[in-house]
Amino acid sequence: MSKAGLIFIAGCVALVLVFLIPAMGFPSGSGDGSPGPGYFPIVVCMIILILGLILAVRYIRHKEKYFQTNETERSNLPVLLITGGAVVLYTVLFIYLPFIPLTIVFMVFLNWLYKRSWVFNGIFSVVFTFVMYFVFSRFLHVML
Repeated sequence: MSKAGLIFIAGCVALVLVFLIPAMGFPSGSGDGSPGPGYFPIVVCMIILILGLILAVRYIRHKEKYFQTNETERSNLPVLLITGGAVVLYTVLFIYLPFIPLTIVFMVFLNWLYKRSWVFNGIFSVVFTFVMYFVFSRFLHVML
């Protein structure tokens, strides 16, 4: 049994706790029955925590090798790391740049990275960005 799998699970559980502990301080609901700002992070953290613990138990009990990689997975690792870096960069730039141009550029980059055609890339990026803007501004009342 590889210890890397258990280290990965422990890292995921630690990351969940980093977000769960502050979220517990947020109000989880209001008097009129609507969810508060702590509701969604708590639910997501609990789901990830439960799934991580189930995976850890299965990993220890059955000695399953979830984290062994084959050639295809190893060749996809650079794309995965670039995608993660792009998401972090998008998150940082989101504070300083307007939503619509930043999201269009981000989606064009991701579609280019995943080798989509330029026609699909352009149409998808613009449509995705405006649908997200519409949903967040009209239905969720979030100013972007």
